[in-house]
Amino acid sequence: MERLLAEVLREVREQLLQTEGDANALNDLGVLLRDVSIGWSQLPEGTRDTIQRALQSTQPLTEGSIQVLLEELNAYQKPIGRAAALAQSPRYPSAREVRRAYESLANAPAKTDSRRLNTVLLAAELAEPNASLPARAESLMRTLYAAQPFSEYNASVSTLLGLAFLQANGVSVSVEPAQVIQLVESILENTPLQLPDALTNPDPRAWSDILDDLTTRYREPMLRTERALKEPQLVRMENLPETVRATLQPAPGPSFEWRYLTLQDLIWINAEVTKSPQPYSYDRLEEATYYQYSYRQSRDVPLQAARFLWGYLKYRPFARGNLATALIATLAFLHINGYETRLPAEHAAEWVEQVALRRKHPLDAIRQIAAPALPGTQPEALRELAHHLIERYEAALHHLGEK
Repeated sequence: MERLLAEVLREVREQLLQTEGDANALNDLGVLLRDVSIGWSQLPEGTRDTIQRALQSTQPLTEGSIQVLLEELNAYQKPIGRAAALAQSPRYPSAREVRRAYESLANAPAKTDSRRLNTVLLAAELAEPNASLPARAESLMRTLYAAQPFSEYNASVSTLLGLAFLQANGVSVSVEPAQVIQLVESILENTPLQLPDALTNPDPRAWSDILDDLTTRYREPMLRTERALKEPQLVRMENLPETVRATLQPAPGPSFEWRYLTLQDLIWINAEVTKSPQPYSYDRLEEATYYQYSYRQSRDVPLQAARFLWGYLKYRPFARGNLATALIATLAFLHINGYETRLPAEHAAEWVEQVALRRKHPLDAIRQIAAPALPGTQPEALRELAHHLIERYEAALHHLGEK
């Protein structure tokens, strides 16, 4: 049963992060499921059985089944609330406290939509039943980072709030700056988090006091790390000695031979998706193209594709068609380097828009659609492949071209 509940919580969390505008029913369902998760062990067995049947009968979650499930859970609102209270719900930050975390780090006003931020925080609380405090802290950190609520320093804000959550709920966070640096790096690169788990007494202070204390201790290493990892780690190959070039050349991936898109390839793809040549900034196009060359972790094709996608969307060198070009160029990069992609045509425009709007981490987006090609698969010539991709995603390209 807990596995089914965990799956429903995960699905509701994803829908909350993707929703735009009014989603009252989904938010109300999220609140009830959060309390069910927290108080699961305190609920009477009969109530748990009833909730299980309700969850099973409303799968998969659609607009209609969300309303049905909400009505069924509403009938047990009081016992669900009592169970959550008996389980001593963890202390989570409010939207106001999240904005304070940003302002204390960035020394600038937090410009973010309060309603959207409240929805993101609700999604962050939808952890699995009986989840440990570190697991709940990780859910908070990763959900906040995926939502990208601020214009900068989202990894540092997420790390600061994760540590504050642990301290507020009884986990010691007397960690060294090097450990904090590792946390910021792990959030940015979507690698496993090593969170403290030694129990102590919950910190009784207000969230604002806890945040101020942690900011004083860890602000400098967090911001320094995030700025360093966000900056392009690019070196002009022709400017390096031959011996250095040999050591930095990317290692073979699944296709056993790295292949890259050239500036001319990107100009050609943009002209194909927009149906006419477009003005462009040569410097911005050159910078975007160099994001394919990832020397720090060059054995990882999805990671390089994610950095290429992020870098291209950052620079947007053409007058028109940048999102459409990013879609085709990223898919082509994966294919020519030994990966196949499974991106439904009807979801392609939304997929690249979510990354462009910083609502989905580019590495999460790539991992969602990419898988190693079968052994022996021979990639097509780039322009033939691009034509096939343009034909397949014609409707998405039209939609993106109107943005």
